Amino acid sequence: MKLLKIEGIPGPGAKVYSTVVAGSLIMQDFYREVTGEIASKVSSGRILDIGTGPGYIPIEVARASKNVEVKAIDISSAMVVIARRKAEDAGLSQRVQFEYGSAEHIPYSDGYFDLVVSTLSFHHWANRTECLKEIYRVLKIGGEAWIYEIRKDTTREAKKQLKDRYGRFLSFIVLYLVRLHSSVKLQEFQKITSLPQLNFSKMTIEDKGLALKLRLLK
Repeated sequence: MKLLKIEGIPGPGAKVYSTVVAGSLIMQDFYREVTGEIASKVSSGRILDIGTGPGYIPIEVARASKNVEVKAIDISSAMVVIARRKAEDAGLSQRVQFEYGSAEHIPYSDGYFDLVVSTLSFHHWANRTECLKEIYRVLKIGGEAWIYEIRKDTTREAKKQLKDRYGRFLSFIVLYLVRLHSSVKLQEFQKITSLPQLNFSKMTIEDKGLALKLRLLK
């Protein structure tokens, strides 16, 4: 199967992104919450992280769950290099594998994963229906997919909680700058759940305040 011949974030940009994420309290808290949800759901088996970026979530999942095999893909070859280096530094390169790949062309066999996760990459998916079909293909029967994305139409209460916790400046960065690039409205996820061509047995949306979580069950 032929992969997309594009690089999501080129070398210099990948390094900047990795540094920004590492130093962002909001992003670290977000990744910690996602990792906790994954660890509480899957104690063994295989997990795939799509659009892994610097690889923070796969590495933390591997640390938290010793019996989990973690695979991760990204369309940025520069990000894959950074993520592999981080896994080596953490001594986890045998349990966390990073590969070049996209949501539309996942380089694994049918029914391979117990859980598929994607954080903040959904907005990059040009053909979302085909991506979700591909995710369905690689999931085991009874497996789940969790798609997280920053919410563009954040509620007033969520905005207040964000400002109270992180202050006005960091809240401004997330609410007005980050969301211009990487965010979706609730309506976009709602459209996904009504697509008749998807074969998931159950599709639900969870409001996480700052983010939305699309949960798909095969």
